[in-house]
Amino acid sequence: MTAMEHIRYLVEKIGPRGSTTPREAEAARYAERVLRELGLDPVTETFTSARSAWYPYVLFTGIVLFSEVLFWAAGRAGAIVAAILTAVALASVLLELAFRPNPLRWILPRGRSQNVWARVLPAGEVYRQVVVMGHLDTHRTPLAFSTDRWVRIFSRLVPIGLTSAVLLLVLFIGGAIWPGLGWRLASLPLALVMLGLFLITFQADFSPYTLGANDNATGAGIVLSLARRLKENPLCNTLVWLVLSGCEEVGCYGAEDFARRHKDELGRAIWITLDSVGGEKSSPAYLTHETFLLTVPSDPELLVLAEEIAARHPEWDAHAHHFRGAYTEGSIAGKYGFRVLTFTSHRRDGILPQWHRPTDDLEHVDPKVVEHTEAFVWELLQEIDRG
Repeated sequence: MTAMEHIRYLVEKIGPRGSTTPREAEAARYAERVLRELGLDPVTETFTSARSAWYPYVLFTGIVLFSEVLFWAAGRAGAIVAAILTAVALASVLLELAFRPNPLRWILPRGRSQNVWARVLPAGEVYRQVVVMGHLDTHRTPLAFSTDRWVRIFSRLVPIGLTSAVLLLVLFIGGAIWPGLGWRLASLPLALVMLGLFLITFQADFSPYTLGANDNATGAGIVLSLARRLKENPLCNTLVWLVLSGCEEVGCYGAEDFARRHKDELGRAIWITLDSVGGEKSSPAYLTHETFLLTVPSDPELLVLAEEIAARHPEWDAHAHHFRGAYTEGSIAGKYGFRVLTFTSHRRDGILPQWHRPTDDLEHVDPKVVEHTEAFVWELLQEIDRG
């Protein structure tokens, strides 16, 4: 089967594949069946994950707003408690943005998910290892992603909200040391920013899951198509791990679980992420960096190879891109010290088409972009194999 046939099955036969939901599990069973029918030996590994990408930020903004109420209503004691609560919430949300354990994760609802992976052995001795990963789950369709304009607004509001929380913490401390009405009045505009963020993040989990044709049936479809290619034409000296991961959309829990379990046997392996690689009016994009809270740079040698391949194939219109304000599973690869290169399908103006929208359907997937991305990754694997 081709990548587009796998994409069509995931979208039309299975449909929306929310993190930790039965349909995400069904997509994993489909991936396992495809890999087994190719003669590989797939492994399914289960793990515990958050159910929502938005709950931590709802809880964070809610705690800060509750602290504001205490600041106004409970005098000096209220200011002290407000400062403590806000400090804990702020530290927790910064850790969440860095994919680290934190108190917000400890108290929020969790569920079960799974990764499916298989290894394709080379024809000769193993000199190097490559992980190729695409996630199976799909996101919700919140207001914050409903239009390109809303995406821009939200991307600006998030750092403003974090700054507002820091300033509120300063005001709470000031009010605890030197009580006075001025501290409380100064906190009101900052609290309004936090209220706006609370409402936007709270609304997200009342929206339906997207079909996820581009994000990320395309990435998963290419991984499954590469499995067939590698089985028919194995590399010479490169062992390839093909990974269909779960729960990327809620904080890369699947990638985290895979990296943690297999870090010792992978060593300094190359990690290629495929995420949203078939958007309409786009072209293959290889990331130079991705910046969420922290910045994860791509491996310099892999970037050189990508640039050389792009130059050899101008018909693919491939280009470099710095992904800001969001993440891929490449962030987890960087956290664990792997050599990272991530592929997306950003437009030249930096927009990721139909991102987390009801319109992320097959009609808005460009088969040519999928084909060109798969060809790019296949050629990259050959270059890696040649050392």
